Amino acid sequence: MSTVSQVITRAHRQLLSGVVEERNKIAATITATATSCVLSYDLGSVRTGSVLEIDAEQMYVWEVVESTKTLTVERAFNGTTAAAHTGGTVVVVNPRFPRNQIFEAITDELADLSSPVNGLFQVKVLDFRYNGSDRQVNLPASGTVIDLIDVRSRNKSDDYQQVRSFKLLRDMPTKDFGSGLALQLDQDAYQGDMRVTFKAPFGKPAAEADNLQNICGFPESAEDILIIGAQIRLMAPREIKRNFTESQGDTRRSDEVPPGAVGNSITNLLRMRRDRITAEAQRLARLYPTFLQRA
Repeated sequence: MSTVSQVITRAHRQLLSGVVEERNKIAATITATATSCVLSYDLGSVRTGSVLEIDAEQMYVWEVVESTKTLTVERAFNGTTAAAHTGGTVVVVNPRFPRNQIFEAITDELADLSSPVNGLFQVKVLDFRYNGSDRQVNLPASGTVIDLIDVRSRNKSDDYQQVRSFKLLRDMPTKDFGSGLALQLDQDAYQGDMRVTFKAPFGKPAAEADNLQNICGFPESAEDILIIGAQIRLMAPREIKRNFTESQGDTRRSDEVPPGAVGNSITNLLRMRRDRITAEAQRLARLYPTFLQRA
């Protein structure tokens, strides 16, 4: 089982491809509101205008005092969240792929993978009591239901018989169906316990410490899809930066890195992502086959 932080670290390591970014360490603990910090080692390329990353927070450097290695910084830069950081924590100078951007890419990827185009989902189970007479019953499912997989009613303690003919009704009147979703039974079912198994989109993580399986319902077998997807999302906009005419061009010769080279570099990643999504969708189809319902 993996946390979002572990997936971010793997994606970041692969994106850098062996490149080691400039690093330092903070000399002492800083609070979430402090606007100055002291570094442990020589400042190197740290200067006014630099961006520092400590844990998942970015800071903008306004002023540098080289003699004391003290920096005046703006906290929570680039939409990150200010937090306390303990002494000795690593500082990344001008990070190429900030952790918060990888976190955002993973969150976007989780939402995209549950779309009809990609067809991946998590499986949830809902247990409730059925009165044995209603044809349509409220489906008190938490979150969004993509589709129903299976419906079973309890005949006796060790026998849940499958209901073969059912429908999922959406946008029902909430005065009668509190969730707006209704389960329509087109055949008789036993009174008592009923179990509904359904497809649901993946959850959204709130922090790096969140567990992908417990919080998001994302299978461990498909974590590489998140990594590949995040890498594509982070690399795709870099061709735009290359085309900025008001900034100095790349130092490498144009024939070494021609226009489109950055965009073309993710072609293999796109192919890998497509193949892995197809494979994961087939795995889910094997685990949760669709049964034809009687009309």
